[in-house]
Amino acid sequence: MAILEAIALALLFVFLAMAFATICVLTGHRLIRSHVSSSHNVVMTALFGSASVVYAVLLGFLVVVVWESYDSAHQNVAQEAATLVPLYRLTYGMTLQSGKPLRGMIRNYTEALISDEWPMLGTTRTGSRNARRLIGDMDRHFALLDSTSKAADAQVNTEFLRTKSSIVAARNQRLLEASDSIPWVMWLGAIGGGVLTTFMSALLYMTRLWPQLLMSLLIAALTGLLLFIMAVLSRPFSGPLAIGPEYFTEALQVMDDVDRGY
Repeated sequence: MAILEAIALALLFVFLAMAFATICVLTGHRLIRSHVSSSHNVVMTALFGSASVVYAVLLGFLVVVVWESYDSAHQNVAQEAATLVPLYRLTYGMTLQSGKPLRGMIRNYTEALISDEWPMLGTTRTGSRNARRLIGDMDRHFALLDSTSKAADAQVNTEFLRTKSSIVAARNQRLLEASDSIPWVMWLGAIGGGVLTTFMSALLYMTRLWPQLLMSLLIAALTGLLLFIMAVLSRPFSGPLAIGPEYFTEALQVMDDVDRGY
């Protein structure tokens, strides 16, 4: 379903870009036909070529920046989910009084991320209150332990709290990445540059209309496709290519294996 949604959205971007190119070429061909001189195309080709190169560099740079941001968010989610497993394993090095409740808290927290927090990613920077409360319960658990239990598990407790802190940091980064978007000025450059480049292609003049129209349509299709890639990747946790909670589901499965002694 997500693939079909992505294809439909890509076709929409390409269609809009090609429709705009068609209007520009047909209108331009009719208006400048009686004003073309012998040096018209020489001048316009040089100007169009320069503008195309500048826009291609800009658009390519923006696509790379958006992809790197998307890839960073994907790696952060994978790391966050993967760190939950060693956190869970550490509880088996603790006393029963301390380890068993923490295993329940880790499981509940992971399930809360999947069911509560993931659907609201991108709508709030704070995430799920339930997930935040569950991760905080681990700190409160240590605060209520008696001195004997703390002394018995001192080394493991230190490693547990250090690992938990890295999970909290990864969660905070994920929430920020989910709510961030491309600044409007970048969209202005991407869309405005495409409009100007397409319009300039319409100012060229060929006796036969269809080769010029075909060239403009191909350029517009490529521009629309790259703008689609920017739009989809700019929101890593929403849309047809959204990053899902599958890594956390796999983490729960690994926790089951840990409980069975694997």
